[in-house]
Amino acid sequence: MIKPRDYQNKAIQDIRNSYIANNRAPLLVLPTGGGKTIVFSYIAATTAARAKKVLILDHRVELLRQTSENLNWAGVRHGLVNPQYTQDLTATVQVASVQTLVRRLAHFKRFFAPDLIIIDEAHHATAGTWRKIVEEFPTSRVLGVTATPIRGDGKGLGVESGGIFDDMVIGPQVQELIDMG
Repeated sequence: MIKPRDYQNKAIQDIRNSYIANNRAPLLVLPTGGGKTIVFSYIAATTAARAKKVLILDHRVELLRQTSENLNWAGVRHGLVNPQYTQDLTATVQVASVQTLVRRLAHFKRFFAPDLIIIDEAHHATAGTWRKIVEEFPTSRVLGVTATPIRGDGKGLGVESGGIFDDMVIGPQVQELIDMG
């Protein structure tokens, strides 16, 4: 099982507290190297252990592989939705390439309805394909993770500015991570 560091455990608890406060879609901001994949893999593992379905969205095959490796390390059975892999929609956790999933969405929905959608690199989440996937599952909780909570085009990520996230959980900054070793 994944053993998060203390600051990652705090982020996990802050995300739980956000859901307890009736937020649907918190955004975790953690710098590069802070272990975003560890945090969301741990959340996916514990969610799946409660017989809940998890969909993890990645936008590059390298990130899809990284997520899959972390889930394998944690002993979490998962399917991969990408042309390079044989699809297995029987697994409780699915890791999907956004571009592939949006093309297969009608088929995917017949077999898999996530309780939680995790969006890696969540600063992309307001783009059309990402938003379309989230909107297809209106009762699913959402968790976004990013190191950069701003978009290059200036569009906001929060619901108040047309985005999808309704709370922000901020982890330690780079210097704090360095100070922690």
